[in-house]
Amino acid sequence: MGRVKLKMKRLENLSGRQVTYSKRRAGILKKTKELSILCDIDILFLMFFPTGKPTLCLGEQRLASL
Repeated sequence: MGRVKLKMKRLENLSGRQVTYSKRRAGILKKTKELSILCDIDILFLMFFPTGKPTLCLGEQRLASL
């Protein structure tokens, strides 16, 4: 028995939408930083929550400075 696949649609519940955003934001920011380190690249990642609050992630080259 596996997990049920969710259909992609807008969450109508505001509090549920905010919780989902914060959880997924943390995950995607982690992946962005990992990609920056693994590929030795500069990444600029910018997201906006519907309220207009921005989330910014800068992945910087770390191996090039060694």
